[in-house]
Amino acid sequence: MSKTDAEPAKRGRPRRGPDPERFAEIVEAAAEVILDKGYSATSIQDIADRVGILKGSLYHYVRSKEDFLYKIIKDVYDEAIADMRVVTDAEQEPLEKLAAFVRTHVLFAADHLVPYTIQLREFDRLSEERRAEIREGGETYVVVLQGILEEGQREGVIDKAIDPRLASIVITGELNSMTRWYRPDGPRTAEQLADVYIGMIVSSVASESAVASAGGIEALRAAFSRG
Repeated sequence: MSKTDAEPAKRGRPRRGPDPERFAEIVEAAAEVILDKGYSATSIQDIADRVGILKGSLYHYVRSKEDFLYKIIKDVYDEAIADMRVVTDAEQEPLEKLAAFVRTHVLFAADHLVPYTIQLREFDRLSEERRAEIREGGETYVVVLQGILEEGQREGVIDKAIDPRLASIVITGELNSMTRWYRPDGPRTAEQLADVYIGMIVSSVASESAVASAGGIEALRAAFSRG
């Protein structure tokens, strides 16, 4: 069969040998467009325009717009879970582990502001199959934090009156809210912001005996500050 008689490639089928560095650049551009416009309002043409290539060229890398969203969310989710595992595997006292959890969360969100914001805003836009696949990657922040609080309650340094599950949901929600207002050029650095969050969160869940042992609330907050 001659080249002219050959069956044309189906649109949307990724071609062999895409350049991984170029793909990373395209995914970054796609993330910027999705953050600006929202996933539903973003088109493949919008992404092509941002990158400066023809729309058809994007099909060297993906089959659909959802492939971009999946790549953005999967990568940032996996990296976040890997960072959290470092915290949970560390040999630390519960309050130290709680402070490390908060600091890691804040610094990660600040350093991955665009993809992390997209994960929070657009996760439900993925197919159920892809949501399930991503969740298989590891425990959620809420589950990790709940484990830290329960450990602290067993050791007497976290207030036993709090509900660890509810507290974990509230704390994680507050930490995630920084994606709505944090700016890298703002008045506080990410480290300074982490200190603020740590002071508020640790002092709000610490037991009376833990506060007393530290020498009071302010001393407890200062014990975990790097400022």
